[in-house]
Amino acid sequence: MKFSAVVLIVPEEQENSAVDIVKEAGATGVTLIRAKGLGLNERKTFLGLGLERKESVLLCVVEKNLSVRILKQIKKQLDLGISGAGIAFSVPLENLVGLRLAQLQIFKKEVEENL
Repeated sequence: MKFSAVVLIVPEEQENSAVDIVKEAGATGVTLIRAKGLGLNERKTFLGLGLERKESVLLCVVEKNLSVRILKQIKKQLDLGISGAGIAFSVPLENLVGLRLAQLQIFKKEVEENL
């Protein structure tokens, strides 16, 4: 079985929707990381305080075929085409440790059902 890491960076207010989409599409778990985002323009300040946007980074490890389904659902349900709406991508994983047998069985079942 081959695996991919799916990474989704969205505005903090979209975090709950993004988690729901990822889990509905087949992810068995999601790691959330808080971040600040800067766009193409320089960082703006107000009285010395930065006005960076609060972002959420979602990370999940899934079977390779599920990563394609997750990205399709993200594209369909979140409008990532507009500026500042976020970005999503997957990265193939070569070596992986730490997945439980139960997670592997869920991935296998999901893939078999979709073939």
